[in-house]
Amino acid sequence: MEIIVHRGTHQIGGCATEIRTKTTRILIDFGAELPNEDGTVQDDILEIEGINGGGAICDAVFFTHSHGDHMGLLEKIPPEVPAYMSVLSKQLLLTLHTRIRSPLIESLHRVQVFTPLVAISVGDIRIIPIPTDHSAYDACMFLIEADGKRILHTGDFRLHGFRSKSTKKILKKHVEQIDLLICEGTQLSRDGAITQTEHELQADMRQIIRENKYVFAVCASTNIDRLASLHNATPRGRYFLCDAYQRDVFHIVSEETKSEYYRFQKALVYGKNLPIRERGFVMPVRNNAFFRNIMGEYLSTGKVMLIYSMWEGYLNMPGMGMADFVRPFAESGNFIVAHTSGHATVDALRQLHEWLPCKWILPIHTEMPEKLEVLFADATIVNLEDGMPFSLS
Repeated sequence: MEIIVHRGTHQIGGCATEIRTKTTRILIDFGAELPNEDGTVQDDILEIEGINGGGAICDAVFFTHSHGDHMGLLEKIPPEVPAYMSVLSKQLLLTLHTRIRSPLIESLHRVQVFTPLVAISVGDIRIIPIPTDHSAYDACMFLIEADGKRILHTGDFRLHGFRSKSTKKILKKHVEQIDLLICEGTQLSRDGAITQTEHELQADMRQIIRENKYVFAVCASTNIDRLASLHNATPRGRYFLCDAYQRDVFHIVSEETKSEYYRFQKALVYGKNLPIRERGFVMPVRNNAFFRNIMGEYLSTGKVMLIYSMWEGYLNMPGMGMADFVRPFAESGNFIVAHTSGHATVDALRQLHEWLPCKWILPIHTEMPEKLEVLFADATIVNLEDGMPFSLS
């Protein structure tokens, strides 16, 4: 079995990892580049044989989750190449791209869905989706078996979210022994950063909501854990408001989950006929004119707070417009950052290796893969360059 990381050995995002035998080729993720520091996105020129380049057609593409840096190049995959993602990923993406009338819709309709923990065989490669904890609610790792070897591809994961305990149980029960760990290392370049758990962040948000009658929260529409924290921290008597698109997202999630925590039963679509000024509210918002107009009505009340709950780097990207969006609240002192990462801490990487000791570790989705050599002295760290093959024998 051979592994080629087409992109991701020395960068975060834009992921694409090929795994192949003598007769079968699959790709794990085919992601778009993340924005540059100025907020612009460069033209994506990644070409992979059998996908958007010449040569023999790839046998299948599997997506770990719905974030654009992992599935953003979906439309470049030829119709004859099967693509797989989770049911929830497909539904959420269809909802978003239908709303924005994106050309990606046609490709999304062709996508096949997998069921967590149910194996899919492609040629002589067997793939088992393993549910994991990440800021994308539907994220999966992949256990890949071929040529008598077993690989775990983590995709993006963490162990400080609401599903960290279940991640551990599932891994110990369904994965057991592996030969190679293909592991994200996003936070290896963020030395000294303190990473809150989702439970700690939820407590902070509950306090902020208690102290402010009107609360807006800048949050990704698919960061379901964060939105559930906001929803469930909204006290009785106050409204939890959103727009129609966000309510559709909540409905999709509540239909798919078995947990009462993600039901979003209090969520109402914003309307001027609701007595929201009298009773108060919590409202997740996004950077657009619809929310900007609503937020402007409450800025002078003195009882308002804007929670920023996204990666702080977006605030420094001029092309994103995020700094302008939050500036009126930041300048008036009605602004607070309350966020935690969707990615594994260094301690989480150590825990994962303790649970699943293996001979080789291949770092991806990281700017500093060499740091793993210090963390894991008992394993061989496979430091590759993009496009360089590694033979697992």
